[in-house]
Amino acid sequence: MSGLSVLSGGFIGALFAAATAAWVAVTRTFGRWPRPTRVVIFFLAIMLTIAAAADVVNAYFSYLPRLGDVVGAATEGGSDVRLRTADLRPSATSAALRSHPHGAVLALPVPDRDSGFGATTALVYLPPQYFDRPQSHFPVLYLIHGSPGIPADWLRGGQAADAGDRVASAGHPVIIVMPRMSHGWLDDPECVDGVGEHVETHLLRDVIPTVESTLRVEPGWTNRGIAGMSAGGYCALNIGLRNRSVFGSIIDMSGLTRPTHAGGLRSLFGAGPQAQAAEIANSPDLYVGGLGPGPRPQIWLDVGRHDHTVAIAIYHMHDLLDANGYPVQLHVRSGVHTFTVWRPAFRDALSWFADDVARVSAA
Repeated sequence: MSGLSVLSGGFIGALFAAATAAWVAVTRTFGRWPRPTRVVIFFLAIMLTIAAAADVVNAYFSYLPRLGDVVGAATEGGSDVRLRTADLRPSATSAALRSHPHGAVLALPVPDRDSGFGATTALVYLPPQYFDRPQSHFPVLYLIHGSPGIPADWLRGGQAADAGDRVASAGHPVIIVMPRMSHGWLDDPECVDGVGEHVETHLLRDVIPTVESTLRVEPGWTNRGIAGMSAGGYCALNIGLRNRSVFGSIIDMSGLTRPTHAGGLRSLFGAGPQAQAAEIANSPDLYVGGLGPGPRPQIWLDVGRHDHTVAIAIYHMHDLLDANGYPVQLHVRSGVHTFTVWRPAFRDALSWFADDVARVSAA
């Protein structure tokens, strides 16, 4: 039942039909049924109408595609299995160490290791092979959420666990880490080290060391990638280019090429020459030509054809990266700035990452 799609025309039509039936009952039984019954029917009609209208909006953004996602969003939970780090210990007697044919999701505590960001919890998709091959190590992809957003968005709208299961079934398993890169759903720190939050440092000093000391990840920059959508796509591109020896692959889905902030860049970087320098140092389209020699991570750019402003920025960034010797590819697909673009984009990009890592490892 939790896997039932709530985005189909049939489901939305059923909601509107139920709402219509409720309103008909309200009008036809007015004055004939007891007042408490009329109040209940009237309330039901309102709730069904709201639910139907909300699902139309949800269908446009494709944010919560399944009934389990809707329930999870309402309860701050999810339809996926959540493991704890204690469940992964060799001495654990729980069912966590048994086979998980579709992988499992781990809630990984991330302590503050002197970044100043604070302790967080990352969601981690572990492929089936993580449980079936206890001596094996796996490549890891860090998957950044947008703004507004939280890590669970990738499990819901992005269906990241399903994408992970697909590449695992193809024999190229990948660990997918979805870190918390903001302090709230509406927080928009742009994944930079600004005057208020040190988000880039949080990823590099808190998240990655915790993942690599807790889980069986394959070492080396070629086995480590970073990806994101929207503001998270900008994050992936900016952090990936600023740390080229850390990430061998960068996946940017619909990200701009300069930092943006609802409160203006002054609230992000402060004021004065240092703030201007920080803005330039976090604008990939301004600094990529001056990075000089060094590792060249492979880059996947993806954007919706009708996401006009972002598409222009992505096209320009592709040309800059190509001119500066980066192995970059551009993918344009039908759609705008929604999960209808990001869900298939991530599925394709993850396969690209997994296949390339497997090819390099076999070489």
